[in-house]
Amino acid sequence: MFNRKKDLIFYRIMTDITANIGEAAQLFYENVETLSDKEEYAEKIKTLESKGDDYTHLLIKELNQTFVTPLDHEDLLTLAKDLDDIIDGIEACAARFVYMHVEKPTPYLLQFADLLRTGAQLIQEAFVGLEKRNYTQIRKISVEVNILENEGDKILRESISSLFEEPVDLVNLIKMKEIYEKLEAVTDTYEDLMDVLESVVMKYA
Repeated sequence: MFNRKKDLIFYRIMTDITANIGEAAQLFYENVETLSDKEEYAEKIKTLESKGDDYTHLLIKELNQTFVTPLDHEDLLTLAKDLDDIIDGIEACAARFVYMHVEKPTPYLLQFADLLRTGAQLIQEAFVGLEKRNYTQIRKISVEVNILENEGDKILRESISSLFEEPVDLVNLIKMKEIYEKLEAVTDTYEDLMDVLESVVMKYA
């Protein structure tokens, strides 16, 4: 039986998750601007990542207690996993700045950080659209996220190319290459999430 109040619980949790990702992405951008307080930012983002885990567990708990849900159980679980992958990726990059001793930002780090922040804003809008059943909005956002992911590919190619122009510091080359690749992988998770949302739209539109 349709239960609007119960449905709202699932939408509210997912909206809270995307807001949490947005906060983490904003902190990540602020961190990359100088990297002077990277330990403090890494700790803050880790706290948000743990908060994201709590939201995911809550969503799964609600799924286990609810027979009829606004979306298929499998779709909700996949969305929860992809959302969790995004904030995990952001946290992992922030941690790398600390234990790999990255002391200075680069133009490419700033470009990636801006992509992550923009992507977080877009997925927040997408989940608002999901609750309102605004499937046209979701399709539009999916196109924008695809463009964002393509930009991430471009930045990755340029950033790695720059590392090999004057490879005087092999240690720096290795650590920055890994970080750039990890950041690009996070942009991929945004696209993965929107692919799932698009498949949901095809089911329910």
